[in-house]
Amino acid sequence: MGRKPCCDKVGLKRGPWTIEEDHKLMNFIFNNGIPCWRHVPKLAGLLRCGKSCRLRWINYLRPDVKRGCFTESEEDEIIRLHSQLGNRWSKIASHFPGRTDNEIKNHWNTRIRKKLKLLGLDPVTHKPIENGEKNKQEETKSEDVRKDDEIQTTLDGTETDDLLNNYEILCGSLDSSFSKEESNNPSMATQEEDCLKQWVDCVDSFFSWDNFTHLEEQIPFPPWL
Repeated sequence: MGRKPCCDKVGLKRGPWTIEEDHKLMNFIFNNGIPCWRHVPKLAGLLRCGKSCRLRWINYLRPDVKRGCFTESEEDEIIRLHSQLGNRWSKIASHFPGRTDNEIKNHWNTRIRKKLKLLGLDPVTHKPIENGEKNKQEETKSEDVRKDDEIQTTLDGTETDDLLNNYEILCGSLDSSFSKEESNNPSMATQEEDCLKQWVDCVDSFFSWDNFTHLEEQIPFPPWL
């Protein structure tokens, strides 16, 4: 079975703390200590969750909380500890008296990560990221070239090329045969010319673009076209 919640959260107040609530919590802890965070809200007269009271005290109200911006030396120490401990913020915060783990984590995510990236370091591994970025860019370029080659290969289908080559060969052979017949018999040349026109019309209808519409469905055009 899981752990029971610290309260039923029915009728409890949420959102930002007021000055009056802060005074109640501080006065109770200064006078009675912290017996148990589950009991603190009822004993202090607060309509808050025990977890909310604990976080409010640790992060804002306890006397030894250190305020203000992080110094350069503190940031350097955070970077050094993070390279050894990773995202174990409570362990890192133990090296900074007065600083909370939540405050250090927020400062890391909002400032130090960007600082490391500007210096060319990976915030996770703390190693240079130049080689990784170059490899990523090269992989992206090679992938784009491969896709372009596939599209071009599909557009230049061998089946269409074979049909067009056969068409040109037939036309060339017919032209040569008709030219010989025309020199021997002019009337026959006229008849042959009419037959040639009819044959060309039939071939043109055969090679009309309507017969190639199925290729449009097979060509994987890029999504941006």
